[in-house]
Amino acid sequence: MNISINKRYLFVVIFAFFLSGCAHGPVYTAKSEGEAIKKDYQDGRLQELYTQNQNLLKELYTRFTTSRVDIYKEGIGFTDFTNQRNMRTYYLMVKIRPQEIMYKGNKPNADERFSEVLQKHAPKYLKYLRKSDLDIKSIDGLTFGVYWAVRDVCDTYGGFIEYIEFYTPKQFVNEFLDGKITFQEMLLDTEVIRSLDKGQPTSVKPVFK
Repeated sequence: MNISINKRYLFVVIFAFFLSGCAHGPVYTAKSEGEAIKKDYQDGRLQELYTQNQNLLKELYTRFTTSRVDIYKEGIGFTDFTNQRNMRTYYLMVKIRPQEIMYKGNKPNADERFSEVLQKHAPKYLKYLRKSDLDIKSIDGLTFGVYWAVRDVCDTYGGFIEYIEFYTPKQFVNEFLDGKITFQEMLLDTEVIRSLDKGQPTSVKPVFK
């Protein structure tokens, strides 16, 4: 009898541990247009850009979500970027959180995850953008981010988020969308920021194999 009780107790403990691993953590995916579009900015110029271009931001939200591509929370809007000449510039911002990109554990490892998202997923999703999206006089480029989950126990919750962000001048985004340059060529004039394995964001120069 004691053996049976102990087995049941052990099963309950293991099951409870499994459920705790599946507990709901922070939700990084916008559940609505209101959560997806960044509306409030401390910088007056960014706030003005938002006020003047709300229809564009709503159209971007609809374009991606209609294609079943989720948006990172407050991932659509505007941001500022200091370029290599130390000049402050203003960029359209689109940060996505595609559900198809998800990893479990450490296989593949962080560098392999980065390489796969960089070469397979990022170019595909970047093509959802149109040249007309950047046809704003005071916009100098595009900040495009791809975020994904690395799960530990469950497929839907837990783990942590990794990402790549691309800061690209308007000219090179347009040339890529026109097919005049490849994605790899576009990256030659792009600031690439990544965060892997819960690490701090770092600037990298991707190497294609």
